[in-house]
Amino acid sequence: MNIGGENTLACIKKIDADTSKTTKIHPLPHMYVVKDLVPDLTLFFEQYRSIQPWLQKKTSLSLGEKQMYQSVKERDKLDGLYECILCACCSASCPSYWWNADKYLGPSVLMQAYRWIIDSRDDYAKERLARMHDAYSAFKCHTIMNCTKTCPKNLNPAKAIGEIKTMLTSIKSKPAPEPAKF
Repeated sequence: MNIGGENTLACIKKIDADTSKTTKIHPLPHMYVVKDLVPDLTLFFEQYRSIQPWLQKKTSLSLGEKQMYQSVKERDKLDGLYECILCACCSASCPSYWWNADKYLGPSVLMQAYRWIIDSRDDYAKERLARMHDAYSAFKCHTIMNCTKTCPKNLNPAKAIGEIKTMLTSIKSKPAPEPAKF
């Protein structure tokens, strides 16, 4: 929700102890309101579903047949990405998302897409990128950085979006994973 003009989580935002000052509380801006302070996140979660946020393998293994190990270095690449709690604070503060919410995926969803693209255990990075290779999915980000400023978890969606754009323009590709050593 928006507390005192800032998109944040009500559970972590400190309210001024001085009761003579008014604190204004609003639902997340630029989103339809279901009731009171509850925003309609239907489109947000449809966009999240569209990136297929799960590991995908090209080999068919039955459940529990083989573990997908990951080196510490490969696992470290996911830091700052998997911590996103999908609160939509960043998307609600993004002007590109305000104007193009139906086509632009938004900072939170793009950061999660990047999380799955660079995961060394996932085999579908090219297919994931191909689904975003249009004028809107990622390229509507104008690097305004509101998403990074407002994130209550201090994550950097703008950096992840920049990496996706770099991959989409074929300047950089997903590196081959290092073998896990145990």
